[in-house]
Amino acid sequence: MKSELITYLVALTIASILSMLIVLAIRRGVRLVFGAAAAYSTWLLVPAAMLAVLLPAPSDSGSTIGVSIRIALFSTLSTAIDNSPGSSLHTVHPVDWTLWAIGAWVAGAALFVLYLAGLQRAFVGSLGTLSGSRCVLRAARSAGCPALLGVLRPKIVLPVDFESRYTRMERLLVFSHERTHLRRGDTLWTACVALMRCFFWFNPLVHLASTCFRVDQELACDAAVLGDFPRSRRIYANAMLKTEMLDVALPVGCSWQSAYHLKERLKMVKKAVPSHRRRTYGRVCVVVASLVVAFSVWAAQPATAIRAAVDDSLPNTQSAASTLAKDSVRLMSTSGMTIDRDGDFTRVTGAELQLLIGPEAQVQFHSDTVSQESDGSRTLEGHVSITLTSTDAQPMIASAMKAVVTPESDGGFKVRLEHGSVIGPHENARERR
Repeated sequence: MKSELITYLVALTIASILSMLIVLAIRRGVRLVFGAAAAYSTWLLVPAAMLAVLLPAPSDSGSTIGVSIRIALFSTLSTAIDNSPGSSLHTVHPVDWTLWAIGAWVAGAALFVLYLAGLQRAFVGSLGTLSGSRCVLRAARSAGCPALLGVLRPKIVLPVDFESRYTRMERLLVFSHERTHLRRGDTLWTACVALMRCFFWFNPLVHLASTCFRVDQELACDAAVLGDFPRSRRIYANAMLKTEMLDVALPVGCSWQSAYHLKERLKMVKKAVPSHRRRTYGRVCVVVASLVVAFSVWAAQPATAIRAAVDDSLPNTQSAASTLAKDSVRLMSTSGMTIDRDGDFTRVTGAELQLLIGPEAQVQFHSDTVSQESDGSRTLEGHVSITLTSTDAQPMIASAMKAVVTPESDGGFKVRLEHGSVIGPHENARERR
């Protein structure tokens, strides 16, 4: 479970980094050609790539195989994994770096959640007492307003001097700006960005990308307002200049916060809005690019799943004895596996593998930690390796991050490997020798 969490975290980090680098490289060009709305839509590439990583990896359709695979047969075997002097179960207790890495990630994410919550609370506190009803509130102060607060039920917050600060047309444009944010659900997107910053707190590119995302969000909203009021560019720019900035950031919500962003927005106001056809082409191109990136990320995953074609159930305790009677060592799979052949040896890997080992197996276990369960099974964790040898010195080696060893009634036992692999000789190779 720990290794699986680390694997997903690394995969999501790589996918997010690659997709964000693509967006950061193309966003300005897309804005110049197709407009601010298309540039804002390019950020869809990031969740598309991340969701593609979570999808099941492509299967190797060229291989068809049943759920039960015979790896090797052993004629002369001896007992293993018991408390007798002949048992070779070695345990050491090194530092579990996987657990430490997960702990550091969780602690960092929790601290970053507290940090963003503090910023959110500071911004709301700077507005003073909020009064009003329905979707529009009035702040006791002017700095930081107008703004849009809330995720599930966002509300527009206007400054205390809204009527005296802005002219009638300026009030119309400002209110239209906030209503555009409300209609598009932009506060929900800012909440997703804040959650991603907490999840990937260790990645500085995520924090840089979140700033650029907020800029593109405001530019897209400005472009929508100017599209509705094309002859009010100067009035709209005057309304921007009259807005009182606030140094406190707003992690979840929409507010005119930064003078740097204001300069970029004023530059955009001077430019003509692209035609409706060009903006439509831009959105279509962004959607197609998102699908292409998502498919590329999904297809780039290694093909690790060969689905069971016969029976995906594992034998229980009663049927295990009969299975072991026919084959001293048998490999089973519950979900899927990948088979690689190299010369006379075969390597089998899968999400969860199970070895059924006969009562006369000669086995050697190496593990970082071992725990005894109430049902008589033993759980081996860390870097677990299992070596089985026969009289003709042809080994079969199994490895995993975790193995659960369960004794059977006939003296053999089952070994369940989580994210494990098994390597052993081919049947025909053993016969030749």
